[in-house]
Amino acid sequence: MMNISIITDGSCDIPVEVIEKYDIKLIPLHFHFKDHIEYGSERMMDNQEFYRRLGNGEIAKTSACSPSAAMDLLKEELDKGQDVICVTLSSSLSCTFNNIRLASLELLDSYPDQRITVIDSLTASMAMGMMVIKACMMRDENYTYDQIVHYLNEKKHSYTIEFYVNDLQYLARGGRLNPAIAKIGGMIGIKPILSVIDNGTIESVCKARKTSGAIKQIKDRFLASSTAKEMISIVHSNNLDKALALKADLELEQTFSEVFITEIGPSIGSHTGPGCLGLAYLKI
Repeated sequence: MMNISIITDGSCDIPVEVIEKYDIKLIPLHFHFKDHIEYGSERMMDNQEFYRRLGNGEIAKTSACSPSAAMDLLKEELDKGQDVICVTLSSSLSCTFNNIRLASLELLDSYPDQRITVIDSLTASMAMGMMVIKACMMRDENYTYDQIVHYLNEKKHSYTIEFYVNDLQYLARGGRLNPAIAKIGGMIGIKPILSVIDNGTIESVCKARKTSGAIKQIKDRFLASSTAKEMISIVHSNNLDKALALKADLELEQTFSEVFITEIGPSIGSHTGPGCLGLAYLKI
């Protein structure tokens, strides 16, 4: 294995067993409720409790990683003699990319013989997570540092996530969705299918009526796309039954080498709310 550390941030939603398998390093993101108790690094909260509190009407506020937290992890890896590739949440959704990039620039003078590349994924959740997993697979197959960085920069616009949410106000409240879209969707019972588009922002790509219609749209749009079959990811927020049903439906249509089902963590779940369901994949 080459001396390359793959780092990402806490919004990636990669399953724990995959993080452990590939020794992926995480820079935590943080959140708090009205009581201002901060969660994300020293203090944790499991997803069940998090979505219970959201469902009871509490509002979660998120924050990006600090440059100092990023610097601590980057320095730890550099001190091991590792070169670093870090993939972050879209810079249009968070200042995490900029904070990690600032930390990396400050460190490079002290480590002139090592490399740090910070890549703005321009996406979120498991679309970004799949980029990270692919980078780890390439590293373990002895691709060079430059080849991995080139792949990520070339393909990042092709990693796609489409999803629906039960309540659009979560996204509007956090500034991640146009409030007019959220208001109209709620008033007339329309469920927009949302995606992180090329510029890294969230936009509506089509519309459906009811949850069943939204799931069908996500499934049909995926099946109509030219996609890589090596891995796909079904993401959900406290919505496991529908995630499992979507997996079963897709596997009746196509064969995949890997299908991840992963629950959206607080960093993204604060904005989607409970009841979200989505599909992440690589377009070819």
